[in-house]
Amino acid sequence: GVYSAVTRIREPIKQVAWSDDGQTTVAIVGDSQLHKFDRQLQTQWKLELPDQCLQLAIDPYGQYIAVSLADSGNLVFDALKRRVSGFETIRPLKHLRFLTTEPTLIGAAEHGLLCCHALDGEQLWQEKVWSNVGELTTTGDGDLIYVAGFTHGVQTFDGDGDPIGAYILEGTVNHLATSYDPNRLIVS
Repeated sequence: GVYSAVTRIREPIKQVAWSDDGQTTVAIVGDSQLHKFDRQLQTQWKLELPDQCLQLAIDPYGQYIAVSLADSGNLVFDALKRRVSGFETIRPLKHLRFLTTEPTLIGAAEHGLLCCHALDGEQLWQEKVWSNVGELTTTGDGDLIYVAGFTHGVQTFDGDGDPIGAYILEGTVNHLATSYDPNRLIVS
């Protein structure tokens, strides 16, 4: 119950992501600012983005940060604030996730798009999703990708984006999480 670190920022924090090792934190502040914090929540740098930021992700080791923008642009930065790449998608990505075992980024739009990109922005694959997407999660190595498809249940894709099935559940699925290896999936 004792605070280990506290920081204050003038604008509201919209979203936060931590690296798996806990050394790096990134946050979307306001509509279009990206802040990077160290383990003690001290600001290391901040960056004004060219458009409203929708989603952010950080790789497990805190070396790369990805942000999706409302204009369908996506940017990848390294830990030193250098831009690594930029790429566009047909729809703005509302969900982003780095894989643990390779430098790859999985993204999903709210409706109609699931995609995979390398750090340099190269599109590795793209798949249509026939429902709205409430949440996206992957196993650690990206062999399985799960999409919360609301009334379509949990849609499951393999690491190449090919659909392999669905879990049809009673009710509307909008949140999910999975274990690193594909042994556990929790849905709400």
